[in-house]
Amino acid sequence: MGVHTDMYDDDSLEWESVRIDNSRPPLRWLANLAGHFASNAMMRMFDREENGIDSSFGYRIDGFIWEKLWPIYDRWGTFYHMKTEIEE
Repeated sequence: MGVHTDMYDDDSLEWESVRIDNSRPPLRWLANLAGHFASNAMMRMFDREENGIDSSFGYRIDGFIWEKLWPIYDRWGTFYHMKTEIEE
């Protein structure tokens, strides 16, 4: 739906932030909320794998949350893309 850019210029680093809106506000807000919960579930899964408890019920629940909510965010949420260039 829209692409917004922010620029930052320093002596040694130049970057541009591009915001990509995939839908209109009410749907985008709900999709971004779903993305928040999906990302938290994925981080809990990584933590459980690191601690060796990846066969627990909570791990499967977090996987289910990720599997159901992430496609909603991927389709209608807001993404940010960073473009960087380092000047020498």
